[in-house]
Amino acid sequence: LEKQINLVQPKIIIAVGRIAAHSLLGTDLPMGKLRGKIHGFGSNEVPTLVIYHPAYLLRSPSQKHKVWEDLQLANDFLLEIDDCDHQS
Repeated sequence: LEKQINLVQPKIIIAVGRIAAHSLLGTDLPMGKLRGKIHGFGSNEVPTLVIYHPAYLLRSPSQKHKVWEDLQLANDFLLEIDDCDHQS
């Protein structure tokens, strides 16, 4: 997976759900501790954001605002690196 990600060179990875997050980040921290910040994946420290899985949101609709916040964080991050690319 890391080899494939290095070939694609994504600007950010969105890990959807606990299983994806734990697999990518090699951790067993709860979702509440993982979401809301950018992590690094692999030897290249590819920016990785963890969000709740849609199935969880169907069971807990009150948590949807947290995913919205996380997606805004991803958008802000992408805008920031895009801005840095244009300044170079």
